[in-house]
Amino acid sequence: MTATLPNGEAARLACARERFGLSAAPAPVPLAGDIGARRYFRQASPGGGSVLVVLYPQPESVAQANWTAIRDALARAGVRVPAHPDDAPDLGAALIEDLGDRDLSMDLADAAREDRPRLLDEAEELLTPLRTISRTAATRNPAFDAAFFAAELDHTRHWALEKGGAELLSSGRASEWARLAGALAAAAADPAATGDPVPTHRDYHSNNLMRAADGRLAPIDFQDLRLGPPDYDAVSLRYERAGEGVEAGADAYSEAVLLQRAWKVLGTFEKMLLMGRPFYRPHREAARRVIRRHTSPAGPFGGLLAFL
Repeated sequence: MTATLPNGEAARLACARERFGLSAAPAPVPLAGDIGARRYFRQASPGGGSVLVVLYPQPESVAQANWTAIRDALARAGVRVPAHPDDAPDLGAALIEDLGDRDLSMDLADAAREDRPRLLDEAEELLTPLRTISRTAATRNPAFDAAFFAAELDHTRHWALEKGGAELLSSGRASEWARLAGALAAAAADPAATGDPVPTHRDYHSNNLMRAADGRLAPIDFQDLRLGPPDYDAVSLRYERAGEGVEAGADAYSEAVLLQRAWKVLGTFEKMLLMGRPFYRPHREAARRVIRRHTSPAGPFGGLLAFL
């Protein structure tokens, strides 16, 4: 298996397996990744079952330190997270529990239509203990603010509207986008309108919620957790990817937060498509539907509809 990996990665994987006492175990199997740069390998363990060997892009990374610290804080708060039996930051490697392949999107696909809202309710309930984690853990990453949200929407302009720089907006259209996107970013980050910031997973959607063997939902990819608007994780869950297919009213959530997240992920999915990853096409279409469905044409963000 390792012969098909880049030389440097194969060597790092071999070092990690030796460090974790897995050199004599069968060769690990690489798993398909998502948008992030980490690599995952499913490794049969000597006692039966399997574990995951994780390779980070480089040793001693902030992302690896954040994952470990935030995982521990979530576990103390009672959130079901992957066990973390070993860590090797000097190698940029970690050993974590293998939660299997079943995520919430599969639960939603297999459930009867009338049962799907219950599954999303179950997932949203996990946000209650998540929000109780220590402030030390919740502030390892910078909090969401207007500048952060505006930068994400600049990313969307580049990838979704300008095709990665291949089709630049005219100066007038670019100015109009900047004005409207800036207003959306400011509104989404305004605690007076959206509520006091709370610990926020940042990427809380159906593919990042694994159904563990004990039957509990376990969030993953929480290394970017930070303080943000109370509705941020909930709208990610309910209006993104598989969650978008479950009928839900948006009146309970901030329009600005919902739309900022939808426009943000639209840019991410467009980038992935331009990079030749068609897996993201249905997710892109879901984001476009959400923007159309939940933008009030006569409201403060209605002008953004013209950019679809």
